Amino acid sequence: MLGLRKSDGHMISDFEKKVADEYNCRFIKYGAKPKSSLWFSEQRQILRFDLIIYCMERNSVPSHFSVHDIGCGYGGFLKRLKSKFNDNRFSYAGFDLAKSPIVYCERKYAKKGANFYSSGTPSEMADYSVMSGTFNYAPDLTVNAWRNYLFASLNSIWNLTRRSMIFNLMISEEDKITSQNISYIRKETVLNFCKSNFGATYEHFSSKLPREITFCVSKT
Repeated sequence: MLGLRKSDGHMISDFEKKVADEYNCRFIKYGAKPKSSLWFSEQRQILRFDLIIYCMERNSVPSHFSVHDIGCGYGGFLKRLKSKFNDNRFSYAGFDLAKSPIVYCERKYAKKGANFYSSGTPSEMADYSVMSGTFNYAPDLTVNAWRNYLFASLNSIWNLTRRSMIFNLMISEEDKITSQNISYIRKETVLNFCKSNFGATYEHFSSKLPREITFCVSKT
């Protein structure tokens, strides 16, 4: 794909630019609310965050740990993380292709030990790499192209993860992208890829989120 160079030196593809434009527009319209991130309610968003935190805690969280939140939006996961752990227990960095929510986060959390970057990927290691809804929106891609993008992204992020990589996806009996550009993938497709390329992979779900699965890939 053709790409544009961002201020941090990374290339951003035409696809990623469309994703960034969509989320910028939604943030301008809805502000710091789940709807700006294509989520329907705060309650459902909290369920997703709690599943991620549960995955982190499966193998005893160290006394101090680092988190990369990739596709952080307006910082919703950071807020939930702060409700579960004291600030002095973790360092946090949020990454997002969309500039508007990053500017918001920089202002809100400027003096609270968190860092934010207008970028799709980190360049340094972290104990935990988390992605909530990061891969759900897939404008103008074929199913194969989206799947390849997903797997390439996971591979890059895994290489920068010390303990666990945790992400959620919309699940269906077939890989597909809807007319609203929302991506779905077979659970087995993800499990087979992660187990073959990374190692131990676990799935977690909530009955209140029937079409979603949170995957946890661990090095510990």
